[in-house]
Amino acid sequence: MKNELKSIKLGYGLGPLKFGMSRANVKMMLGEPSNIEKYSYTDDDENLTESWDYDELSLSLSFDEEDNYRLMLISITSPFYELEGKSLIGSTEESVLEHLEALGMDDLELEIMAEDDEFENKLIEIEEKSINFWINDGVVDEIQWSPFFVDDDTVDWPE
Repeated sequence: MKNELKSIKLGYGLGPLKFGMSRANVKMMLGEPSNIEKYSYTDDDENLTESWDYDELSLSLSFDEEDNYRLMLISITSPFYELEGKSLIGSTEESVLEHLEALGMDDLELEIMAEDDEFENKLIEIEEKSINFWINDGVVDEIQWSPFFVDDDTVDWPE
């Protein structure tokens, strides 16, 4: 199964893992997660998010209550995974920016998230492609992506 999951598919998912899948369907495909955590981005614990970690796959999946706990976000931290045939985890910021430009993804925002004497934490966000690249000390260490959106509130679930 792991080899089938290699390809990051923007707006769709990861290999055969598709945005919009139910937790039950994901569990049938990948088995039990290593860890499950529930949290809310609001103070009143509404609109919960359930995060499933698959440690052996270096993969995290998020399911949002407001979307009936359908698969909404995928995060990877291993160089095993590829975007358009290229592994980006462990790549330098410059290398990733060159690859994204070659793919025509140059409408991006680069934001410095934290900076001190010891390390620098940046985020490359490509809103139109619903993908984020987290960079620590000049190296990509996490990629997150979600389905595309029609507008701020409407998800364009893949067919």
